[in-house]
Amino acid sequence: MPKYAYYRLLLSAGALALAQAPTAFAQSAPDKSTPDEAKAPTFNDPIVVTASRIAQSKIVDQPVTTLDHATIETLGATNIGTALQQLPVFGVAANSAVGTQGTFSAGQTFVNLFDLGAQRTLTLINGTRSVSSASSSIFGPVAGSPVDLAQIAPDLVDRIEVVTVGGAPIYGSDAIAGTVNVILKKNFQGLEGTFSTGISKYGDGRDINGSLLFGRNFAGGRGNVTLNFYYDRQNGITNAQRSSIIGGDSVFTGAARSSAAGYLYQTYSNGKHYSLFTKTGIPLVADSIPILGTSAFSAVTDAGGNALRFNNSGHLVPFVNGTATGSSIYQAGGDGFATSDYGNFLSQTERYSATLLSHYDINDHIQLTGEVWWGRSFGTNLASQPYYSSAAAGTAGSTNGNLIFSTSNPYLSATDRALIESAIGGPGTFYLARANTDLSTGQFRTRTDVLRIVTGLKGNFEAGERKFDWDLTATYGRSVSVTSARELNLQNFTNALDATTDSNGNIVCSGTPTNSAYPTLSSTCAPLDVFGTNTASSAAIAYITSIAQTHQVNTQYDIVADIKGDLVRLPGGFSRFVIGYEQRHETAHFDPGAFYYGSVASDGTRTAYGTAAVVDPVGGAFTTHEAFGELKLPLISADNHVPLVSRLEINGAARYVTNSSTSNFWTYTGGGAYAPIPDITFRGNYTRSFRAPSITELYAPRGSVYNTGNDPCDYRYVSQGANPAVRAANCANAGLSSNFVSNIVDYAIQGTGGGNTGLQNEVSTSWTAGTVIAPRVIPGLQIGIDYISISIRNEIASLTPTDLMDACYDSSSYPNNAFCKTFTRDSSGQVTSFSQGYYNIGVENLRALQGSIAYNLPLRRVGLPDSFGSLTFHADFLHTYRHYYRVGTGDLEKVAGGIESPIDNVTTTITYARKHFNWMWQGIYYGPTRIDVNAADSDYQYPRQSPYLIVNSAVSFIVNEHYTFTVNVNNLFDRGLPFPYTVSTKRYYDAIMGRYVRATVKIKL
Repeated sequence: MPKYAYYRLLLSAGALALAQAPTAFAQSAPDKSTPDEAKAPTFNDPIVVTASRIAQSKIVDQPVTTLDHATIETLGATNIGTALQQLPVFGVAANSAVGTQGTFSAGQTFVNLFDLGAQRTLTLINGTRSVSSASSSIFGPVAGSPVDLAQIAPDLVDRIEVVTVGGAPIYGSDAIAGTVNVILKKNFQGLEGTFSTGISKYGDGRDINGSLLFGRNFAGGRGNVTLNFYYDRQNGITNAQRSSIIGGDSVFTGAARSSAAGYLYQTYSNGKHYSLFTKTGIPLVADSIPILGTSAFSAVTDAGGNALRFNNSGHLVPFVNGTATGSSIYQAGGDGFATSDYGNFLSQTERYSATLLSHYDINDHIQLTGEVWWGRSFGTNLASQPYYSSAAAGTAGSTNGNLIFSTSNPYLSATDRALIESAIGGPGTFYLARANTDLSTGQFRTRTDVLRIVTGLKGNFEAGERKFDWDLTATYGRSVSVTSARELNLQNFTNALDATTDSNGNIVCSGTPTNSAYPTLSSTCAPLDVFGTNTASSAAIAYITSIAQTHQVNTQYDIVADIKGDLVRLPGGFSRFVIGYEQRHETAHFDPGAFYYGSVASDGTRTAYGTAAVVDPVGGAFTTHEAFGELKLPLISADNHVPLVSRLEINGAARYVTNSSTSNFWTYTGGGAYAPIPDITFRGNYTRSFRAPSITELYAPRGSVYNTGNDPCDYRYVSQGANPAVRAANCANAGLSSNFVSNIVDYAIQGTGGGNTGLQNEVSTSWTAGTVIAPRVIPGLQIGIDYISISIRNEIASLTPTDLMDACYDSSSYPNNAFCKTFTRDSSGQVTSFSQGYYNIGVENLRALQGSIAYNLPLRRVGLPDSFGSLTFHADFLHTYRHYYRVGTGDLEKVAGGIESPIDNVTTTITYARKHFNWMWQGIYYGPTRIDVNAADSDYQYPRQSPYLIVNSAVSFIVNEHYTFTVNVNNLFDRGLPFPYTVSTKRYYDAIMGRYVRATVKIKL
């Protein structure tokens, strides 16, 4: 789409679009039910809210944030997971369409409450669990069972309730941070179609979206059936398409040029470019790296001593250095390789879904319910790091080492051959360092199919003056994901590189090569030209390319039965109870496919067909039996006329869980609410929660992994840690100097990782204390503020190389502690291997203040006619006092205040609404952050990032009861990134995307 198309869409919305567009927020909106919908009877008048299974009329005992359908609609949201990101209580998504995609899980959206991890946020649909689509591979994005919210059509949603902590006794495992409950529409009547399209100011990122919603009441209103068909297609964007913002030409923070500057890191322009290789190739005289700093090291040089590289067409030209940095392997600008260009900013997605919701009142006391969900989604990670050939990753001829060539290679021109032979002293062997972007793009595509069936019976009865309700619900879910990728087949790659000429002068493969046992797109060897870029023939590309596929199957069976009702009458009313039972069975099976599994030798060892380490299958299952109960005691109500007590209520809940994979567990909660007058309520809650280890964490076999790490003995980290003196002394005893430069800091090293069947449950103790103020003298005003405390122990952590090395060198028992045996160094001190895995060794703590202010003002209150409409103000905020984690005896790692986790997050929305016109303004504010919250400010030239505010707007024209037109503009003022641009693509997505316009039409019949 050309850039002018963006402006055409903007102008077509009319002149008012210049002042408008996106986004509402977590607020209550006027009821938009149709008359038929409003008349449809409901089976139970009281509402069962996410914070409890006991029906009640209000939510006051626990902090709950609600995102309603009107807000989602005004946001123009095509993914409810993305819509939830507007709420300050959510950290950056564990996986979403934005940023690098989790391996084998492209395009899936997992929300992350309080930035405690998606595996610690329980997601429900209508109060029931849903099957996860996450990969159980150790290379997947989340070691848990989060729900993909991208699979739920926004038009089906009535509201989303987000409950802070307190969910584990009500719903079981995983609700450590809280519970997200997606509540669907009920008794929808009519036909509704929604169609929208959006595009960025750059003319990319186009989205096309359509939804058809049909509902009909029948049998005199005793039953309803609702159908939804949903389609969405989002065009993706690579980092290279935003090169000056987040790609290879962007500002970056790197090692300082001189220690005399007084800081370790400084800011550079023109992009980080690695001089280890180029995408066209750098010829070498020895098996080493070509350039150190800005000086030729092992590169072939010209008469002036300048390093040479191949240009795009495959001819040698001088390598142009950028600005020298404090690192010997990357420069600012120049001809080096711009790694940041090779990443995924926005994945390309396509989603289809069909959903059937139904219920039927068999009689006045029994209701039958049913849901059938089917969804298919495609997510494509457009780009990632290519396959590198470099001495930094291995010796020449090894999987990742420099390529080896003879000077007789027929793809060399006579001039280039002469230059190389002059450098090596005659005909012979030379080496090539190369980033193989034209052979391996890192693109992969995940197709996910989800089937979910829910059926239930619910009923009620009376015994004397007491009322009782019962509920039986059975859920079956199955998710199947297939990830496909074009991979470089190493054996055929090696065959194709060995080129010669035949008797007729044609360039051919040497000898009679043996093809890989794993098939490629072509079985006929074709010679491969890698001098330059995109110089390889299509025949050669086909010969070296294999199609690799993985297969993930997750299933879930869940049966929940409960009975609830009145117990004894207390002064404040009937005490109410719930008792119930739940049985859940979940399975996960990941098959890496033959390509990633590798070739199996007679001794059982495996060799990779491709450039990555072999990948192991993962499989496992668990069954839980869970008994639960709740009790709510209304001690005093307003009817009792007790001075200074308008309401006094206490409540509690408990659940006992047996899990076939781990130990048994009691989770419980207790809390209450006290209102001295109707205008103000104080509330509090204490909860003991848990998270059972996932199938991945338990059963993943040990296999090869690649990882980087902040080596504590590297000059950049040796002065850090809980006790820098101990760290420095231990590193010195290891024979490492104070200016030691560790390779593992800058590029990945191969190690091993896997699961641990000895894992136990994570345990969390949490409490909240807050108040809700709704002054009668100011109708429409409500203020809620809650202090949140979450402490997790026994946290399951995958010990990274950083964790392992920190635990070794920060210990007074060095070198005899067990962590020092989990990695190895060579004679020069470089880390050559490590052994990571999952352990119950972590702790994590969060202390925060969560709140909201809402005020609805019909303008008639200030003397204006009703036709002038109303103003609504709503603000949600989160102030984080403390958020840190610690793994074992390692450093305390702060989270709050970092780039992805500002201490202050505020979203404010102002809406003006009339009968035929709505206009909304939204401001999203992130407080000041630090580039590295775990380092001293003195380590950085620019250690802090300024506060950030982005403005969205939306305008809707309600033509009549049948037609509504809406224009959204995200990032209305086209606000860019805050300096010094060390950002999270997920946190600052709108700034990187640029102004984005969406036009929507809704038709109701």
